[in-house]
Amino acid sequence: MTQDNATTTTSPEKAQTSKEREAACILCGKCVSVCPVYLSTKQEELTPKAKQRTIAALKENTQQLKVTDCTKLAEMCLSCGKCAKTCPQGLNFPQQLANMRAAHPGWKQWMWKRWINQGAVLWPMLSTLSKAAPDSKGKNEATRLVQSIQAMQPATDIPAYISVATYDKEIGEGQHALLFSGCTANRVQKSWKYKSESILKNLGYTLLPTKDLTCCGLTLDHAGAPEAAHKSRMQNLRAWRAAERPLIVTFCATCYLGLAEYVRDDSLGWAEGEQEAWSKALRPISTLWGNSLFTVDTPSNLVIRYHQPCHWHGNDLDYTWLKEILYDEISSPDSASCCGMGGIAQLGNRKLTRKVATRCWENLLQQPPKKDDSIPCYSKPMGNCLCDLYDDEDELESDLCTEIESTYLVITGCSGCTLQLRGTAPVCNGEKVKVGHWLDIIEP
Repeated sequence: MTQDNATTTTSPEKAQTSKEREAACILCGKCVSVCPVYLSTKQEELTPKAKQRTIAALKENTQQLKVTDCTKLAEMCLSCGKCAKTCPQGLNFPQQLANMRAAHPGWKQWMWKRWINQGAVLWPMLSTLSKAAPDSKGKNEATRLVQSIQAMQPATDIPAYISVATYDKEIGEGQHALLFSGCTANRVQKSWKYKSESILKNLGYTLLPTKDLTCCGLTLDHAGAPEAAHKSRMQNLRAWRAAERPLIVTFCATCYLGLAEYVRDDSLGWAEGEQEAWSKALRPISTLWGNSLFTVDTPSNLVIRYHQPCHWHGNDLDYTWLKEILYDEISSPDSASCCGMGGIAQLGNRKLTRKVATRCWENLLQQPPKKDDSIPCYSKPMGNCLCDLYDDEDELESDLCTEIESTYLVITGCSGCTLQLRGTAPVCNGEKVKVGHWLDIIEP
């Protein structure tokens, strides 16, 4: 069997290790404490352990489970992977649901594959057309869809508060690198790609052509499209091999995780020692600065909040670097919250993704600014502010509305999180909270 036609590890049999197949949920509840769906809805039937029990019960009588039931169950997960990381039994529930999606494909899988694989034309076109749409502030689904599409437009109103004073040119001297920009940067956020290319060149790296690189495959896998995911992985791996296995640099947490998981896929036809070489070659750009020096210039009323992407799984290398540069100019919520992106969940359950985003925004904005003694005021209801993220049937006290003199800027290190947060950003003091990738605040 050739590498291109090899079966993928995302089949139910190969996606789980022997330990996972033998293990069973022990109802310890550790997944409950980290699941963004439960934390946002407080519905215990939506916890990973509850869904595990449902799947286990239905395995004994598969006739009880209809295709519509499978679809509804699969849509109640955002594939953040937090439950898998905390499970003492090593169960990977998001992968189980991905297998379920693959076993019961429908129009959502068809649509998502085209959204990812044919987005080179579709994304820029929609982004351009959305500029003509009015800046609507309603709550209906059509308005929110327009807001999500408008979020694809590049940020032009975020100043570069960090500039590179001196580059450590010895870091990349004599080394070749492939910049893995990912779908979002290649299609609608090209400034991230251009800035990253400039940074790497200034650090001494020789950049190699990247025209053969494609989607990392992670979102396709989660969507239940394992064949498309496998095809993307093989294409990226062939490009790396053809370039003689250079450094692979990325600036997106989701892309980094998707690429890092390649080594678990034995169907990619790895040569001896190649998996280890791949792992060593994969680097976030935020870890390559060496002894470079920076200058920082932020206004006194600016509060920079950092959203930690779920796909870093608690080891956020971007935030570690930003904290070293910005010190107390930047802060992050004590407990990281999922933004609600969820990939294909945007097609299947947008109401759920919005509810999760609301909780994320509460954590991002409700902590008092640390740069002065001003205290957020939650007593005055404001039109079109944080409460506009909630549906009418959601319970919300008016004291959750925010009126803050300080100006908030939210940055993150994930392409998908950036778009989701932009599309759901609340309004404070009459202006929508600005959201950007951390590359947006850097002047190379």
